[in-house]
Amino acid sequence: MSLEEQAKHNFNAGYNCAESVLLVVSRQPSVSRQGAESIIPRIASGFGGGIARNGDICGALAGGTMAISLALGRDMPDESRDPCYRAVDRFYTDFVQAFGTCKCRELTGLDLKTSAGFEAYRNKIHTQRCNKIVAWAANRAHEIIQGP
Repeated sequence: MSLEEQAKHNFNAGYNCAESVLLVVSRQPSVSRQGAESIIPRIASGFGGGIARNGDICGALAGGTMAISLALGRDMPDESRDPCYRAVDRFYTDFVQAFGTCKCRELTGLDLKTSAGFEAYRNKIHTQRCNKIVAWAANRAHEIIQGP
């Protein structure tokens, strides 16, 4: 199963967008780190729906950012954060270029904190819009981690 299909599978199985992207990318051999499995997907749970359904940063973008940080981030304060920042900036820029925004509410066109908005999301937007975003984010984050 491709990385994109795995991300969609996670998403359709009930993980939120951030959890789905972080799970699939973090399990790639080039990213996985000792002990990381104990915090994933838990660390991404609050990012779904644009941070707890508030419509802010897309959870798929947040999950990809966490995965890139897991792979390229620093462990000590005297280490440079520049490699991670460059990679995340590229991911963010590519995401906005691909989808026109980084905001969940703008991507879905819905207020997920209302029952009508959440119902519309579950019945249509999850499958028709967000599946594509989750798959793209997982694939792109992994590509960026792999390097040029």
